[in-house]
Amino acid sequence: MQQRVEDSKGIVLSSLSRECQELAVRCDCTSLSYVFALPESYIEARRAVVALRTWLLDDTKYTSFIQTSLKVLDEKYAEAKKMFEIGKAHLSQAEHRANSFRIQLSKVEQENETNEKKVDELGVRLENKERDYLSKRLTYEVYEDQLKKMLKEADNRDDTLNNHLTIERFQQEIRQFSKELPKLKAQMEALQGRLEFFKQRKQELLALRAECRKMDHELQLAFEDKILKENELNRVINCRQTIRNIYKCRATNDLPQKIFYSLPVKSKLPGESTNDDLSKAIRIVAKYIGRDWSRLYWNLPFYPMRGKEEVSKDINSIDDKYHRGDVFRDQAIDSLGKWRRFHTRAKLDDLMQGLRSINRLDILQIIDRRIIKPKHSMNDDQEEIDPRKREIEDLNRKLNRLFEKIHTGAITTHET
Repeated sequence: MQQRVEDSKGIVLSSLSRECQELAVRCDCTSLSYVFALPESYIEARRAVVALRTWLLDDTKYTSFIQTSLKVLDEKYAEAKKMFEIGKAHLSQAEHRANSFRIQLSKVEQENETNEKKVDELGVRLENKERDYLSKRLTYEVYEDQLKKMLKEADNRDDTLNNHLTIERFQQEIRQFSKELPKLKAQMEALQGRLEFFKQRKQELLALRAECRKMDHELQLAFEDKILKENELNRVINCRQTIRNIYKCRATNDLPQKIFYSLPVKSKLPGESTNDDLSKAIRIVAKYIGRDWSRLYWNLPFYPMRGKEEVSKDINSIDDKYHRGDVFRDQAIDSLGKWRRFHTRAKLDDLMQGLRSINRLDILQIIDRRIIKPKHSMNDDQEEIDPRKREIEDLNRKLNRLFEKIHTGAITTHET
């Protein structure tokens, strides 16, 4: 009972590691489990160190993993971009076909509107022609029957003058009808042909409308396909940019400081620009600074701030590194490179301020002569050769001369 109370208030033996439990059994100290708190802490510390070592080992492989991911993403980006370009070209072709087809359809619809009016007119004309044709056809048939009867009667009795004139009149009317009826029939057939043509054009219009709806559907599908491919391309671009940012952070050697001070992370990869004004000034300073490189390093600003001990360590490490060759120049280049790396806001004015602090006005004059003045002179030359400025100045001179003549009375405003 005493053992259970003690275990419940202190360290429970079952909560310890297997090694400590075996040690407690071997030493016959199962009732005094709190004695094994220190060995347990050592075991946990060993486990933490092993886990940290494993994490560090995996972390060393992470850069190669990122590089592999970048290569894969570059391939995916090229493929996605190719597919996007194909989809965009397909959409452009579909839009061109649809627009051309819409233009053709609009022309056919305008033609159909005109044809509908003509169809009504032709329908009325055809009805009149059919009515006229039927009337004349019936009259022609009646006249033929009447003529036959009159000819039979003329054979049975003596031919009189009146009867002869009547027969001739009927024959003349029949001949006239025989001439007019074929013409009317031809006109009717022509009107029916035109009506059939208009019906055929209307059927073609309906077919074109159906084809236009089909093309609109294809255009919508092409547009949706282009959007999907564009979204896929943007997704790959975002993934690649994220991996690049991770790789850029991995490539920096001052990442913890940047994160601590909430500063922008810039890659320290090779290939940075060495032709800017600050790089040129650093080369000039390294050439002429001599022994004063350490004094200059002490007087240069740092952001984030670096303590005196850190600056002193930097100078000592640089001083111990170089022993042969152009020592001062190499030390100056190394120190200014370190300053530029640690000072996240490094600019030419900061370097010139440090030179003023150590009274190296000779180097300031060289920088001013080689870097600052040529830059200003280039800007001045650009302003001088600006043709628009020259034209404006010429125009102002002409206007001034004109106003002087008006003021002196040489010319009047009416003459101008």
